[in-house]
Amino acid sequence: MSVLQDVVVVSLDVHIWSGRKKLRPEDLTVSGKLPPKDLVSLGSKKIFDPRALKPFGMVKREADSICLAKGVRFARSYAIPRMEVKDVVTELNTLSAKFGKLVESFLTTFDDVKKSWKEQHPGYEHLIEAELLPKSVIAAKLAFGFQVFCINAVEGDAELDTLMENGKAGNLTVGLVGQLYAEIASQARELVRQSLFGRNEVTQKFLRPLRAMREKLGGLVFLDAAVTPLVDSIDGVITQLPKKGKISGLHLEALRGILALLCDASKMRQHGEMILKGEANGLLRQNDMQAEGNGAGGGEPQEDGTSETEEMLTSIPAKAPGETTSAFVW
Repeated sequence: MSVLQDVVVVSLDVHIWSGRKKLRPEDLTVSGKLPPKDLVSLGSKKIFDPRALKPFGMVKREADSICLAKGVRFARSYAIPRMEVKDVVTELNTLSAKFGKLVESFLTTFDDVKKSWKEQHPGYEHLIEAELLPKSVIAAKLAFGFQVFCINAVEGDAELDTLMENGKAGNLTVGLVGQLYAEIASQARELVRQSLFGRNEVTQKFLRPLRAMREKLGGLVFLDAAVTPLVDSIDGVITQLPKKGKISGLHLEALRGILALLCDASKMRQHGEMILKGEANGLLRQNDMQAEGNGAGGGEPQEDGTSETEEMLTSIPAKAPGETTSAFVW
């Protein structure tokens, strides 16, 4: 059975009106002086209050986050495990209803917001009014939708199979695995930069994004056998952490160790493959928490006061060479 039968693709179709128009040379001299910064920026003019449009962008980003939490980017869509897609669709339906209510509210207050925006920029009323579309046209530009479909391999066409074998057609499953590791690595590095560097303790809240990464990997284990031991390694660290209170000392070093692994896409795969081959701990050293009390372990400070794992994390670049998390990796 093809692995792709366990994958469903969700394609978001969300349209938002920007409330902007291209800035023309004549717009800069409409009142004999430069327009205010909140009206023009980066070659565009804001013909409608951006604060009134901000909620639509927030809903769109939330939809992207819902899909990315369970799946990986695939072309301009998301490849999501079949077992997770019903929950994703349920959440997207909720967002669709929310988006619809935002549109209703936006259209109800449209005339008042337009009037207020013009009053805030005296002398530029014509600049705003000249290219402001009718309310009915703007309403048609605001839409929230999505499509769900499956991926099927092309079968029964010998000529096409030969052309693909002789050409550069990539393995789709391999591409999805590469994208999965790249996205997890990007999320891990962001977690380290924002919440770990320079700290000698963290709260239980720190574990939420780590658990989210673990759940994402767990839902996509069918893509690559090496993902399962990686998930097991994360579980092994999390289960040894205190269930309440702050996390510090050897427990924190254990977190640094697993995050150093998750920050590197190639090392994640190598770690899983090593364990599958029978190399007990893969790329992770023996857990220092098991040796607590004997004074050994990679969590000990060096002469400059930093731990080895902290030094390892510091050496990880903000973005791996050639990495992309916004496009599908073949």
